Formats: sequence, C-alpha cells, structure tokens
Amino acid sequence: MLGRELVHALQKKRPGIPLESLILHKDNAPPHTVQVTTLEIGLLGFQTIRHPPYSPDLAPMDFAIFPTIKKQLKGKRFQSLQELRATTSQIVAQYDQHWYNDIFNQWVHRHRQCVECGGGYFEKK
Repeated sequence: MLGRELVHALQKKRPGIPLESLILHKDNAPPHTVQVTTLEIGLLGFQTIRHPPYSPDLAPMDFAIFPTIKKQLKGKRFQSLQELRATTSQIVAQYDQHWYNDIFNQWVHRHRQCVECGGGYFEKK
C-alpha cells in the first residue's frame, strides 16, 4: 500500500519534485518499524528521520489535530460511520494553511524542548 498510495499522492501533490529529495518523518508505531515497511521505504528511495520513542508531546496528531477535532465532535451522535467521516472531513477542511503552519511551528518548538531536556518528559512551556 505504501508503494502505491504514498508515491502516487506525493507525485500528485508535488509534481516535478524527485522522490529522492523528500524526507519521510515516521513515528515508531509497529506498522512503521516492521522489516517489510522499512525495506519498502528504502526501495522507494526515501530518506528518513530517526524518531525518538513515541511521545504525544512530539506527535502533531496527538497534541493539536485530534484534540481540535474531538472538541468539535464532543456530544454529537452519528447514525453511521459514513456520517462521522463526512463530519470529520468537514471539520478538517475548515482549517487553512496558516493553522497547519502553526502546528508545524509548534512541532519544531516541541522537538527543541525535547532536545533541551535530553529526550526526557517536559511540561508545556
């Protein structure tokens, strides 16, 4: 799946940029670290960034995106999985590039904090 979906999506999103010039940041979730995935990433020619053990402090989905979506979904009832997916898609679509840029900047800041703490746990600053 990685080979087909990811490469196709990247070529569509970033036409003209060689895949070899892209750097893949992956976390340490078991599906991302198993040998078959690691080999596939290597065969596709991606460079990777080493990632520390899982930390919600360093995972943008955990510190920014999921909490925002969950807050908007709180208290709502859905008749089907399809309805939930459609509502979630609408929520995600309402955020502009500036929102995502802010999350990226928070991600960089959090990594700097992690380095300053020697990889240890840190409170929000």
